Amino acid sequence: MIRGIYETHLQGSNLEQSVRFYESLGLVIDYISKRRRIAFIVFNKYSEHETMLGLWEIKSDEQLSKRHIAFNVSLEDLLKAKEWLAERGIESKAVFGRDGSEPIVHASDPAAAIYFNDPDGNELEFYARIPGESRVVVSTAFLSEWNNS
Repeated sequence: MIRGIYETHLQGSNLEQSVRFYESLGLVIDYISKRRRIAFIVFNKYSEHETMLGLWEIKSDEQLSKRHIAFNVSLEDLLKAKEWLAERGIESKAVFGRDGSEPIVHASDPAAAIYFNDPDGNELEFYARIPGESRVVVSTAFLSEWNNS
């Protein structure tokens, strides 16, 4: 029945700031309503795998509800992601007891990931599957440690 996620949404305190940030990640805004204070980014437009990210500006008296989104990227791009983010003034962040100096590994997939925040503190992740079998691990490994084990 369910084949995937069609859309997800993030809240922000300033729509223009959010749009600039997500455009700096190379995403294209497909629709923006300055009156309603929303913007939409569509991936795989007009395909059966179309997905959408909505950016919604909250009112100043509303509490921001922070979320997490993982963006699927190639392993090749993930290996360059820390520098790519830094070129845009975005810092990778520490997760699972590891600093953000390099990708970490989700051993159960296996997949490698780098985490960072948008301007409103929504947690974003670049996520890439890696070759090999899933493993049971005691702690989260950096990708370099995973590759050397």
